[in-house]
Amino acid sequence: MRVKAANLLAVVIIFRAACASATQLVVQKEVALSWALAGLVTVQGTGEAAGGATVELCSSGWQRVIASTKTDGKGHFSLDRVGKTGLFYLRFSAPGMDIYELRVRIDKHATRELKVHLSVAT
Repeated sequence: MRVKAANLLAVVIIFRAACASATQLVVQKEVALSWALAGLVTVQGTGEAAGGATVELCSSGWQRVIASTKTDGKGHFSLDRVGKTGLFYLRFSAPGMDIYELRVRIDKHATRELKVHLSVAT
């Protein structure tokens, strides 16, 4: 009986490992410009809205979360700024998706809000 239980446990562990997706960290190198800490989060490749994704405003270098919100059903989000100038560090995450980090500089003359495309974890 113990051998069957051990074999079953081994099969379950192997199955879970095979089905699990490895989440990767994606860091955008370029600083994004936006008129606000607001925008749209979609799934890369499909353009589908990433409703319920977590958006975090972090301290420099993404060390600490300062504020967070979730995207609405259409993938839109908005965060209040902490401070008026400088770089803002944002992190985006959702179950089954890669984590995306980017730096944002607010420019009142920017023509658009942020557009973030999350990729499916593989």
